[in-house]
Amino acid sequence: MIKQHTIALACAACAAGMAAPAMAQTSVQLYGSVDGGVSYVSNERGSGNTRVDSGNRSPDRFGFRGTEDLGNGVKALFTLESGFNLDDGTLKKSTAIFNRRAVVGLSGSFGTLTIGHMPDFLYDYLRFQSSGIMGSSYFFHPGNLDNQASTFQIDNAVRYETPAWKGLTLGVMAGLGENPDDSGKNRSWSAGAQYAAGPLKANLAYTVSNDRSFNLGGTLGLRSFLGQTLANGDPAAPNATYTNFTSAKTTSVGATASYQVGRFTPHAMFSRIELENRSASAAQSNYELGTDIETFTNNIVGVSAATSRLAGVRWNQFNLIDMYRISKRTTLYAAFAVQHASNGLAVINGLAPSSTSRQAVTRVGIHHFF
Repeated sequence: MIKQHTIALACAACAAGMAAPAMAQTSVQLYGSVDGGVSYVSNERGSGNTRVDSGNRSPDRFGFRGTEDLGNGVKALFTLESGFNLDDGTLKKSTAIFNRRAVVGLSGSFGTLTIGHMPDFLYDYLRFQSSGIMGSSYFFHPGNLDNQASTFQIDNAVRYETPAWKGLTLGVMAGLGENPDDSGKNRSWSAGAQYAAGPLKANLAYTVSNDRSFNLGGTLGLRSFLGQTLANGDPAAPNATYTNFTSAKTTSVGATASYQVGRFTPHAMFSRIELENRSASAAQSNYELGTDIETFTNNIVGVSAATSRLAGVRWNQFNLIDMYRISKRTTLYAAFAVQHASNGLAVINGLAPSSTSRQAVTRVGIHHFF
């Protein structure tokens, strides 16, 4: 784990009259991640492109989290986390400061209960065996429909996780739609299980969400989907504009596993995301295999391959990354991804569609935790 800076909030007395011994048991952490680098894309909308992308190995973010010891093993807790873009200093979501996570809750021998705005279990439980989290956001599956880049969070959520029992943790959460005219509108729920014992880690997650929007034209290069037009003409044309597809019901399921053997950590992932409108449905399926190799002290090479299918299009992708940790908090890295699409346009996650069935990207960057 990367050690976080801790700001101890302790004082002799405070406005609320809280005693010093109680304050000594309260802590708040400031933490975050900044990642910058230069990427070259072989084909974006018909031409090569050099980009200064940020948040590639890990999303740019800052946050505050804290706990207060309430006695008898019970703690109050909170987390407030905001995503931003290092390359231009803007917020990831201009209408929300703490767009990634904003929760308050309690934890103890009974487990952990939190309330607020937070990701589903497909992100929280599956991500550490995902090639994207282990390497580069370019390695996520096309369109990021399975939320491994945490672009989808559940609002108005209540979440409960059990204590770990022999390595097993279970979780369930519900996001209330809060629409008095339609109780199902914008409603979500999610469940997950994670298991860790020695070298083995395995995870399952399931999410159902109503009225979720996807930019399938811009992220997958699709002209239409389930009868809806998504792009004004060629999705890879310069200045193309897109119309979001709103899925009446989105059902997502995923599983990951990894097993460390000496310097090798093989990992695998499967996810399936079904999108529905009022009359039809279609599903994206993703299969991924890879391994991380500790080549020498503080250096890890990651290699993986993935295949994804949706709406008659198949995307095959190969990923390679070298990560050299120059300190506990700072990593230099170089990444490469190449994708081939059958019956469609290549579109590596986070990039504009290629004008052909092929696309490749090369990147060098620096990542720092604080």
